[in-house]
Amino acid sequence: MKFITSHTLTRLVAIVMAACCLLPIVAQRRITPVKPSTNKVMTSKENDAKIAELKQKGLVMVGDTILPDTVAAMMNDTIKITRMKYPLLTSVTIGANVWDPVMRLLGQKYGGIDFSAELSLWNRIVPIVELGIGSANNTPEEKNYTYKGDMALYGKIGCGYNFKYNNKPDYMALVGFRLGYSNFKYSINDISINNSYWQENNSLNIDGLKSHALWGELVVAMHIKLYKNWSAGWTLKYHFLFNYKSNPSGDPWYIPGYGTRGSAISAGMSIYYTLPLNSDKWPRDDDKGKNAYTGEPINSPATGSRPVVIPGPGSN
Repeated sequence: MKFITSHTLTRLVAIVMAACCLLPIVAQRRITPVKPSTNKVMTSKENDAKIAELKQKGLVMVGDTILPDTVAAMMNDTIKITRMKYPLLTSVTIGANVWDPVMRLLGQKYGGIDFSAELSLWNRIVPIVELGIGSANNTPEEKNYTYKGDMALYGKIGCGYNFKYNNKPDYMALVGFRLGYSNFKYSINDISINNSYWQENNSLNIDGLKSHALWGELVVAMHIKLYKNWSAGWTLKYHFLFNYKSNPSGDPWYIPGYGTRGSAISAGMSIYYTLPLNSDKWPRDDDKGKNAYTGEPINSPATGSRPVVIPGPGSN
């Protein structure tokens, strides 16, 4: 058995000590260096001093961007106002729906005419009342009768929401609801009955049938200015019956104000006259000659898209 000599032992101790010294150095070299953060939270005084320094150089901070003060002023002047403030009572509009009269001239077998009154609140909420008359006279193809609806009144009440409230009241885009009701009479005439056994043709009339109906309408409408206070409007309606009175002799085919019972969609075309209210409180062009709605100089052509300033921290 061999024993380790003192010389060999000394060499082993030296090697172990050297390894212990080198390991931390190697491990430290393998660590990825991290760049110390340069972000610094400025105090209020330091922030004011920075703003004053930029101002002396003719610069301003817009959000996170430093710009010349003339450019920033021009950008702020061209920002469009995001909310127009109108008075509670903005306008009253009277309208006449001429869709059915025009369609009857083109061959439609039913319809009438109605008139509406709208009150604009803040140029946003638009309550409406409609009154009209309607009738029908139709002999369906391949049928053995004639349906005749007497002239009858109908009424509707509802409300709309103007999505273009940030614009002039001359142009409106509305979505709303109507509740309609009509009490009417109708008859089924010239009912042809063929008796093949006796070789006879008989005719039967069922007069004086009465009914009433209650329905709802979802409405999408648009108003466009034509000339001064006159405007035109188009309406698309989706309607649905809540209830109606049925008759053993035959249900009503046409409901005044609603249309044919089997149809869920109808349209309208109206001519309107608008009377402004509290117009002195409407948005007005400022004393610098800039348009109240666009912020652009009056009587100058639009220059295309305008820059939008995104407020930075601490801005109002």
